Amino acid sequence: MKIPRQLCLRREERWPALVALAVIVALNALMVGKYYDVFAKNIHGGFWGMFTGKFHVSGYDPILYLVMSVWRVLFNGFRHPLLLWMLYPAACLNEWLMPIAGINCAQLITAAMLTVADFASFVLFHRLLRDVVGLCRADTALLTALFFSFAYVMVPMVVPDHFAFSLCLLLLTLYVCGRHMRDGTPLSAPAAALLMVVTAGVTLSNGVKVALGQWMANGRRFFAWRNLLVAMALPSALLLWAGFSVGGVPQPKTDADLQQENANLRKNNMPTHADHGGEPISTVGFMNWTDATTSRLDAAVENLFGESLQLHSDHLLGDVWIDRPVVVRYSLAANYVVEAALVLLFALGAWCGRRERFAWLCLSWFAVDMALSMGLGFAINEIYIMGPHWLFVMPISMAYAMLRAKGAALKALRVATGCLAAWLWAYNGTLFVGFMLG
Repeated sequence: MKIPRQLCLRREERWPALVALAVIVALNALMVGKYYDVFAKNIHGGFWGMFTGKFHVSGYDPILYLVMSVWRVLFNGFRHPLLLWMLYPAACLNEWLMPIAGINCAQLITAAMLTVADFASFVLFHRLLRDVVGLCRADTALLTALFFSFAYVMVPMVVPDHFAFSLCLLLLTLYVCGRHMRDGTPLSAPAAALLMVVTAGVTLSNGVKVALGQWMANGRRFFAWRNLLVAMALPSALLLWAGFSVGGVPQPKTDADLQQENANLRKNNMPTHADHGGEPISTVGFMNWTDATTSRLDAAVENLFGESLQLHSDHLLGDVWIDRPVVVRYSLAANYVVEAALVLLFALGAWCGRRERFAWLCLSWFAVDMALSMGLGFAINEIYIMGPHWLFVMPISMAYAMLRAKGAALKALRVATGCLAAWLWAYNGTLFVGFMLG
């Protein structure tokens, strides 16, 4: 049987892909090793208490470990409407393996799944820069190395949460839409519907990005009633039905709920939860999750463009709901210099790509996330964990600066990008590996 051409590595991708795979496998092995002695031994029950009580990496939840150990909704099912069903084969595999192997294989299965998703993300991002943006091989290699050196690209690659899958599916959506934009062909309604189901099925809010992608690719044809019905309405109905069926609309926690939850956690010798959220804009419905009082400037400097790109050495990968302050300062001035350089390159790239539709698509995705997090304040106190939903916009924007630059300006951009990537790999890599081995 012949493997489809799209699934084969190109000659120019093979060596970079080999290096990427080695790094991905090594990081996932560190994650497995960190918790193996605790998690692998339990095959009899009490999984929720074990995983949530022992697993603490930033604000991420051990969703995959939980669902593979006991297949039921132990997360926000409305926000992730199809995730439970997507994990069903893996849960069945773990259920079959546990009595045979005598260990809980959830960690090993999760690591294998994350490795596939991470590797696919690497290939997709590389091809985005080459096929859609039109960057040369050398600049593609530099920006790919930079992207995967970002702190909250590196960390989500190995944590048992949904973010690695979201990143992969968002990059796939960008690549598919970008190819259609490049070729001047419309993205068909069935293809858009499939992207909507799988991408929004993992994270519901990302469905907006699929809609923006098809709109940018199709132009006015997006608003044809047949397209809106097949590509948008039917998948949305399926996702809403799935969300209600697996969890219903989640209700915000009150102070009484938090006190009761902490009482139960203390009873089981588990870390209690702190309420570090600001005051909501309104207490009605979903608006109760908003935050009107947390400083946007601090959130932008220390978290959005801070922790997302460079880990803080103080309270390293701490959980804001347990023991990490919402705002942590860097101890080195160099961190702020690097942050400023990255933001300036991002802004320069956005300006250089201002006439490119694909650049506008990427920036529209970024705007959606910023409107939710920085505007309304959804999850603003741990905005960095959402990095996989938008961080790729930064190097894609920088790519347009490299396309426009010539001569000495291009050399300067390449040197700056290479130095930033080297710093981030050394800085984030040292802290992250040290955390894993600690």
